[in-house]
Amino acid sequence: MDETKIRSQSEPNTDKQGTLLIVEDEQLMLRLMEKLLSHYGYRVFTAADGEEAIEIYRCHKEEIDVVLLDVGLPRMPGWDVLVKMKAENPDVRVVIASGFLESEMKKRMYSTGVKHFINKPYPLDDLVKTLQSLVGAKSRTL
Repeated sequence: MDETKIRSQSEPNTDKQGTLLIVEDEQLMLRLMEKLLSHYGYRVFTAADGEEAIEIYRCHKEEIDVVLLDVGLPRMPGWDVLVKMKAENPDVRVVIASGFLESEMKKRMYSTGVKHFINKPYPLDDLVKTLQSLVGAKSRTL
């Protein structure tokens, strides 16, 4: 992914600051997302596998506005991570990121309250708009 190209397509909007947990097993993508979303004014926690994601979420769930969750993760699948996060906080806002998601799995995720899915590879503009809408929705309900 060309960071220069991505940055030129989207201008930072630091008015919509929030805290994110990005869960992605591809290290290059994880670091790029951390850097770019920080550039947009977000505070970013990162996890490279499912177990690390749960540990970070448990420690910082009161601070995290939105979780961007990859489905295919080592050490614990994305579905299990989602279920554990929902057990910790039924109102957790999650965006599911996947290159391919079977319709049955998507239905199961919908049944837990997940409403936002983004297909890999995703344009940064789409991701930022989705995150901004969810962070904004949380601040309006507080």
